Amino acid sequence: MTDKTYDAVVIGSGLGGLTAGALLAHAGYSVCLLERNFSLGGAASVYKIGDLSIEASLHQTSDPRNPRDVKHDILSRLGVLDEIEWQTTGPLYKVRGGPIGDPFELPCGFEAAYDALATRFPDKRAPIKRFLGEVEQIHDSLWTLKQAREKSSLAKLARGLWEVAPAASGWQNSLDEIFTRDFAGAEALKCALGANLAYYGDDPRRLWWIFYALAQGGYIASGGAYIKGGSRQLSLKLAKTITKTGGVVRMGRLVTKIETDADGNATAIRHVARRAGDNEERVAARVVMANCAPSVAAAMMDAPAQAKMEAAFGSRRLSTSLFSANFGLKAPPASVGLTEFSTVVLPPDMQRFDQYGDGATAMADAPGATLPLHTIANFTAVDSGLWDEPPILLSVLGLDRLENWKGVTKETAIDRRERWLDAIQTSLERDYPGFSNLVTSRMLLNAFSMSSYLNTPDGAVYGFAALPPEEPILSGFPRTPVTPIAGLYLSSAFGGEHGFNGAMLSGAQAARLAEQRLANTGRG
Repeated sequence: MTDKTYDAVVIGSGLGGLTAGALLAHAGYSVCLLERNFSLGGAASVYKIGDLSIEASLHQTSDPRNPRDVKHDILSRLGVLDEIEWQTTGPLYKVRGGPIGDPFELPCGFEAAYDALATRFPDKRAPIKRFLGEVEQIHDSLWTLKQAREKSSLAKLARGLWEVAPAASGWQNSLDEIFTRDFAGAEALKCALGANLAYYGDDPRRLWWIFYALAQGGYIASGGAYIKGGSRQLSLKLAKTITKTGGVVRMGRLVTKIETDADGNATAIRHVARRAGDNEERVAARVVMANCAPSVAAAMMDAPAQAKMEAAFGSRRLSTSLFSANFGLKAPPASVGLTEFSTVVLPPDMQRFDQYGDGATAMADAPGATLPLHTIANFTAVDSGLWDEPPILLSVLGLDRLENWKGVTKETAIDRRERWLDAIQTSLERDYPGFSNLVTSRMLLNAFSMSSYLNTPDGAVYGFAALPPEEPILSGFPRTPVTPIAGLYLSSAFGGEHGFNGAMLSGAQAARLAEQRLANTGRG
């Protein structure tokens, strides 16, 4: 029996789902969002382990207060942008170790970034200028083309097409190929420009150059920002946009079925109470927004629909996963000399930038003499609003794979986690004497944790890997929220690119496509 019909049912409350639901609700459509967990936001949330508050995912995001940031228009339209306190995180990162040796800070702003890089690598001034110019041009072209579409401006369209010229010339290149073109042999310079690659992937030889240019260009252009109160504040604001228009947000509801009609259209979903057992409900939907992996959505469908989803998405490579070592401290990290918001530490045996992802398999065994590449996130470098009093969070993040933990007994996994926590703490003590005296609690989340919490295959935190496309630029971006099931859209990183920007862009594009379908079929 159908309890109610909604214009849109959203499966999952990650940023992509919340963005899609909020935009549709804001446009006047009835929205029902169902979340299997008992908290909102998916990765965009803050949760507690004991008395330690842990930021689930937000290290930093490009600052949406910049009108050219990809989130600016979405958040402004929803009235959310100015309701959030965005804390500027300073330089994009500090990087040290590996081929770069002494620490280097990459500042925000293209001119400042050029000055810092040209000062550190004076023999590469010309290629640095060319490279950053292309990154800026590709980044700006996205904004200009969006403006042209919204304002039907031929002038802006012409400018956007001119700006996208560097994208056309390097459309099918990897980041490593472009780095080799401009900086062959200058491994320290490559590391200075790409130290935060783990924000996007794990291998510069396979990472799409255009995606890097758009994402890194956003960070350099806008600077980094952290949300005061944590990423959950953004999730709550988006959810409120749904409920204040009469929409429904329900947590602890596990979707078990996506129904399709005889013509292959998504028409309804079934869901049950996750804790109380059955209590099945059925809700009719004119469109379904899947804030999940295509394989997860496919598992909820009948065999013919599953086959279509497998044909469309089954061969796509998944992104990397991550580990996160979280330490609860009794005093701020600044008390032992750690003052930067983001510090990337390269292993001493890393001599080339294309070795970036070599450490992704490290956790398949006990730690060695040195740690693989990792990033230290010091949230008290800004006014986070979360760790004013102990325990204070310090996180260390790095690459991981689910294969590292498959077939491992619970006892072995616990022992290995403790060994890695010991090794990470020892490294922090060596670099910041007195750190160990501050530690009151600690825990390690790994690829298995990511898979379980986010319900993402193989713990793929960024959806599909951002690989160079096989088709030319005229074919457009290689991923969209469209699925082979009419009325079903991917409103997650799997439907676009990853990170906060990618998930929200995917949600916005999914909402735009859903609006077109809803407008064409009339309101329910």
